[in-house]
This record gives sequence, structure tokens and C-alpha cells, in this order.
Amino acid sequence: MKKLLALALALALAMSFAVSVNAEGAKVLHFGQINPKVGYDPQTNTNSRATTIEECVVEGLYFWNDQNVEIPVLAEDFPSISDDGLVYTFTLRKGVYFSNGTELTSKDVKYTFERMFTPATGALSTYMYNMIAGAKEMLAGEATELAGFEIVDDYTFKITLTAPFSCFTKNLGIVYAAIFPADACEAAGSDWGIGTLIGTGPYVLGEHDNSSVTLTKNANYWGSEPHFDEIIVTLYDDENTKLLAFENGDLDLCQVPTNLYLQYQGTPTADKFHIYYPLGTVFLSINLSEEYNGQPNPLADVKVREAISMAIDRETLVEFIDNGLGTVATGTVNPAQLGFVAREPYTFDPEAAKALLAEAGYPDGVSFTAQIRSTDQPDMVQIQSDLALAGIDMKLELVDAATWTSLRNAGNASCEWMGWFPLYADPDNNIYSYFHSTNAVGKSVFYNNPEFDALMDAARLSTDDAERAKLYEQADEIMSRQDYACIPLYYPNYVFAAQDYITNFTVGNLIYQICYDVDFDMDLYNAK
Repeated sequence: MKKLLALALALALAMSFAVSVNAEGAKVLHFGQINPKVGYDPQTNTNSRATTIEECVVEGLYFWNDQNVEIPVLAEDFPSISDDGLVYTFTLRKGVYFSNGTELTSKDVKYTFERMFTPATGALSTYMYNMIAGAKEMLAGEATELAGFEIVDDYTFKITLTAPFSCFTKNLGIVYAAIFPADACEAAGSDWGIGTLIGTGPYVLGEHDNSSVTLTKNANYWGSEPHFDEIIVTLYDDENTKLLAFENGDLDLCQVPTNLYLQYQGTPTADKFHIYYPLGTVFLSINLSEEYNGQPNPLADVKVREAISMAIDRETLVEFIDNGLGTVATGTVNPAQLGFVAREPYTFDPEAAKALLAEAGYPDGVSFTAQIRSTDQPDMVQIQSDLALAGIDMKLELVDAATWTSLRNAGNASCEWMGWFPLYADPDNNIYSYFHSTNAVGKSVFYNNPEFDALMDAARLSTDDAERAKLYEQADEIMSRQDYACIPLYYPNYVFAAQDYITNFTVGNLIYQICYDVDFDMDLYNAK
């Protein structure tokens, strides 16, 4: 009996840790994340959790690694560019095969971009690539082929732009430009990213449903041998459940939500927490339209927006509401981005905020509604309290995530808590895409300042990063400290949890790259 009890106890202890080397001897990484609840077609979603899975399966010409450095992947090297900055010539790496055994050629690259610009696809990130000649005509349904794409041979192709764009190659390093096998993608139709996803990456999309995704080693992978035979991504609908799974040893790695960070302090689990610094900025996104819902909009007045900024105690927000996981913002550009400059903190002065409201014609204060998700509540309740002291009544309307996104995309949001994270350290990827007048409508911002636009446009044309940094510095000063087109709050820090045997895992932006450098220290694992 004692032997049986001892055996049972040993089995229980063994099962308290993730089964990272299974009965067949396969090495398995168990990763936990919140369910993205979207398909895995990177052209039709921009969900960072979906990207974590997609980047294991598909690859692009280039890739931003976890050090925020762009490297060639399917392309042999960075492209040659014509003197006028319009024609890019690329050479594909030879001997690269998709996981279904077909060889990568220029035809697949052409197909991928034409699929992106075909209206029926519903691609969400075309604005990052629509400077390719013929893209806008395809998006308008006026053409079915991409005029600016020329196949030279199986491994060489040229892309022609309508105007010089300094970030074009940078944008090709994002998963939205991942290359698909033409024949297989065409055959899959609407099932692409739902039931089928085929790429050149280190892993193959295996069994997947609403609870987990299994990624298996790609036998045709052209690069270095993947560290794991399988990656199992467990999908959760609840952050507490996910962290409990990590605490119980069922997960090797997962993200730690900031609202749960403090509750684990002083526990053994907290020793496995690691803080990282994504490239994002948290701000209040504000609708600047003269009217909102048929009524005059007080937020259209720059003095009202400045008063809102002056009424917010950012230090308290970061320290007590966000558990110290952040740095008070002094602009919209993140400290790790090109164009960041150290500035004085925003003024915190509720009485001065009241005076500004009076100057704007609101001696009795103003009232507006902010649409928030449940995850936004801690910050927004604190901000609501701050604003009330200055006579600003910010009502909070709780909506689900889908409604929140729909309101914003339709231009019907009044005010929202926003964390906006670029996928590489250049403001074109977030400041331009959010606040330039050509994009601001779709973000419920409606910001339109020709001087700001001109600076952002000039930065797109320049290839001199020192010059571009100055342009972004000026643009951010105008947008976030003169026009208060948004109210920057803080630069967030995030946290991941890793078991002691996890090695070489870092996070460069918002994307968890689980299929490259991360590995096990097997001595530590076996000692468990």
C-alpha cells in the first residue's frame, strides 16, 4: 500500500508541471494566451494574439526579430532601389519550399499581393502597401492585376511605387505581408486561415479549435532546426484561469495581465515574472468632429482637450492603478522609437483646467461619454475621478470588444482608452497610421492639420533617419502638445511569465515570437 501511495504521489508531482517532453520523447512547448477569436489569415486580421500563431507558420520577405531588428527571410537580401526611389528589385532565396512541398517562386509573391488588394479578400492593412502602383485601382475594382509588380524570373521580381516611401521595406517585415502558396491558397478559398494555412515557416498548423492550437515541426523548413517538435497553444477566455494554469505547471510560458500582476507579488509565481517594454503608448483617443450624435461636440475645442490633459494625474494613474507598470508619457512617440525627445511632463493642475474651460465658454464644465471595454475600466474610472475635480463629467459606457471596435471603425466613438503599438520602432507605423488625415477618419479621430500631415508626409519621403527623427519630433509636438489631438497617458510595461527552465525568450514589441529563440534548459527541466 505504501508503495502505491508513493507512486501516486510521484505521478501527481510529475503532472504538476507542463508535459514538455511527452511519452514519445517529443519536445513540446506549452504556451497560453487569451483566445483571439479570429481566423489565422494575417491579411484579414490585425490581432496580435493571432499573429503569435501565424508567425510560426508563414513568413514574409523580411522579419522584425525580438530585438526590433529587420532581417531578410524569404528574400536573399534587402532590395536594390532605383535612384528615384520608385523601383525595388528583390531576389528570392532559392530552395525554399512551402510545408506542402511546393517551391516558393515569384509567382507566389505576386499572387499574395494581388490577393491583398482584391476587394473580396477584405484585407485590413492595405494602407501599408497601397503605394504599390496599381494597388488603389485593384482596391477600387478597376483592375484585377497589380500593375506595379513585374516578375523577372522565378526568383527575381520588381515592385514599383507611385511615390517614394522610406518605410516600404520596413512594412514588408510585418506578418501582414507574409507570402502564401498561390495554388494552395486559391484552392482553399474562404477556408484560408480558418481550416487551412500553409507557409514556409518552421511549424505547420495542425489540429486547432476554440480551445487550443497544435503546431508541428515543418519537415520542409529551409532554416535552422526548430527547437521544439510541437508547440501547443492553449486558448483561454479568462486571464485568471490562464495564470492558474501557469501556476499549476500546465504552461511553460504566458503573458501576465497587468491587472493581475500585483496580486501575485510575494508569491513564488512572481519570481517567474519578467517585465518587458513594448513600443506602444496609451492615450485617450478623442473624436474632434464639430458635432457628435447631432449635438455640438465640446471635444472639438482645443482648450477643452488641453483642460482634460491638465486634469489627469498621470503619476497616480501609473503608480497605483497600473501597479507601476509604465512610464508617464510626455508625447505620443514612444521612447524606443525614432523621433522621441525628452520633454517636460504634461502639466497637472485641475484649477488651471477649470480656467481653460471657462475661457472656452464652459464655466460650468463639460460633459461627454467615453466608450470603454471591461479591460479599460481601472484606468478610465481613475481618469473619470480626476476629471470630475476640474468640472469635466466623463460618463463611461461599457461595451464589448466587438462593439468598441465597430464604433471606432465607423467613426462613431466619442472617446476611448487606446493602447497603440507599432510593429517596428518607426512612428510611420503608428502615428501616421492613426493621426494622418487620410487615416484619422477610420479611427474616430477626424484630426486634420495640414502642417502635421506635411511633416509626416516628408518623413515618408526621406531616407535620412536623422532628418526623419526631426520631422517626427516636430509632428508629435504639434499633434500631442499643441493640438491635443489625443491625450497621451503613459508608455506601458508588460509582463510575461516563464518557468525557470525557459531560456532565450524576449519580447521586442507586442508580438510573442514563440517559434524562434525560446528553448528549454533541459538540466533545469529534468530537475523539476
